[in-house]
Amino acid sequence: MRRLLKEYLTNLYLQFGGSLKEVDSDAKHHSNESESSNRSVHLREEPIAPDPPDYIRHWAYYYAKPGKYYGTRAKINLWGHPNLKYYQRSTTTMWVMNFNGKANVIEAGFHVYPRLYNDSKLHFFTYWTADGGISTGCYNFHCKGFAMVDWNVLTPGDVIDTVSTYNGQQYYITLSIKKDWLLYREDLITPKLIGYWPKSLFTTLANSATHIEWGGHVGYAQRETGPPMGSGFYATELGQKAAYIKNIELFDSDGRSFELIDGAQYARTDVEECYNLTPLINSGKYGLHDGFLFYFGGPAGCTK
Repeated sequence: MRRLLKEYLTNLYLQFGGSLKEVDSDAKHHSNESESSNRSVHLREEPIAPDPPDYIRHWAYYYAKPGKYYGTRAKINLWGHPNLKYYQRSTTTMWVMNFNGKANVIEAGFHVYPRLYNDSKLHFFTYWTADGGISTGCYNFHCKGFAMVDWNVLTPGDVIDTVSTYNGQQYYITLSIKKDWLLYREDLITPKLIGYWPKSLFTTLANSATHIEWGGHVGYAQRETGPPMGSGFYATELGQKAAYIKNIELFDSDGRSFELIDGAQYARTDVEECYNLTPLINSGKYGLHDGFLFYFGGPAGCTK
């Protein structure tokens, strides 16, 4: 069955001018339980300064058809970018949002963000806003909002030291955001609750989401060039070379997970010559266990 999927993807990706590499379904998860057991984290009510007026942002992501949703789960590939400049950032994430009125947004994932952390390491992060970022919300603990439950599982702001290598070992962490809004780490033997965003933070998102998205985004000042997204290689490089998001699922109002529906998700890339996506693949059709998946990303140097 793996051979059939390989043949299928080979034909599919010819349109991108790419060639098929090994589809990676055996990546190892990242574990930092031992590292985090003695950590202390302090609330920093010091929101970072707004982005410069000339700040440029680009995206490559999939989004579910607008509807009524109660969360999502995804396996997120981990990649580092140790040489980002101060105003550059590179993010792999999933969003849970409600756009009925002012944008209510929850976000969790991994990013390299020198201006936020004063380093160019990969960090786990959370984010929220109840008004599109105008006057509410923040990353991690830069304001009151996200409430921790288990400090030993994964903490917003944590450095992720074990990252994937090009054509080498792959690492991931599986996250889920569930109704009311609970954030879990699910690549452990037993899923662990990290923390939650209280419903009282939100207006429209207090009950359900209208939009769910998964993918990458980057930002940089106009005087700079774009940073890498994902692994720093185009999506068409595929397994062990391009970044992936796999085993994508949604949650219903009873907290039960369900797979995506073919044709009910849509792609968005605003500068495909810089950062791109593969088609969304249902790997279960080919005897694999990666669920719905896609690859995404692109190299540094974008000038769009």
